Amino acid sequence: MMTSALSSTSRPAPTGKPIALALGLGLALLAPSTPVSAQAEDSELIYECALVLEFAAKNRMNLSTPASRVMAHYGEVTGNDAQIRQQDAQTIEATWAEYRGQNGRKALDRYKLSVAQDCSDAYDELAQREAAEVEGELNSLGTLSAAALRSFATRTGDFGEVANYLVYYYPYGKNLFQPNEDGDLLGQLVVEAGAAGLRRWSDEAIYAIANKSYWQYNPPATRLVFAEYQRRMRMMRQTESEAQRWAQRAADDRAEQARRADAPYVGSLGTGKPYKPKSGSGVYVCTTYQGTGGGRVCKEE
Repeated sequence: MMTSALSSTSRPAPTGKPIALALGLGLALLAPSTPVSAQAEDSELIYECALVLEFAAKNRMNLSTPASRVMAHYGEVTGNDAQIRQQDAQTIEATWAEYRGQNGRKALDRYKLSVAQDCSDAYDELAQREAAEVEGELNSLGTLSAAALRSFATRTGDFGEVANYLVYYYPYGKNLFQPNEDGDLLGQLVVEAGAAGLRRWSDEAIYAIANKSYWQYNPPATRLVFAEYQRRMRMMRQTESEAQRWAQRAADDRAEQARRADAPYVGSLGTGKPYKPKSGSGVYVCTTYQGTGGGRVCKEE
């Protein structure tokens, strides 16, 4: 395991120069694969992170990692052992007192804020790494798992792109007699997006979801989608039958593209460009995409 710059052998020097947290915190100490026994050796470091992040928050320093998250991690590492916490608190307080006596209160405050920034950066790096791992997960169907899609939605805030992805893979909705985590997730995202958020979703997604079953039971999501569906019909001066025919044609187009492609279409996750089916030419061009959700895509030009 990489050694942290805040280990017991590298505390603030008498020169008064603050020592920042090494990247080892994010790359080794916080790695999910690191044994708990190894993490426990650095419990003091994690506890100091929690303390300095709390100090930074009280001093109006806007950091992305809250002290509560680090304290929860500390509890996991130490098993919430009160004796370990007392020992760590005493060690840190003694170190800070020595530093304050040699360099003054202002220097100690600068040290705490510097370490708080490093701690926050390290935990952010861990979160990004974990998100990348989760967002590559596939389910039994070979598509991105519900956990992967939730991670993408949480990280980017682009709920509509997840909807585009799911209506492509389920052009005619879900099987009404089988549980479906994707459908459950989509219903949750609809409720979280709310009426205002749904206005940014693609016509294809709204029309597909309104005309086919995508979740087993979620009345709030059903009401929100149908209200948005009716709003769009009014804007496009469509009757109910015209809208249903449009939705059916779009679903047939998606199903045909999936049938012709050698590998599943993966949507446009991460590009910010919602999928829009093209029709008319009968010419299909296939492109291979790399990265999260990558694969071979065949589209009609």
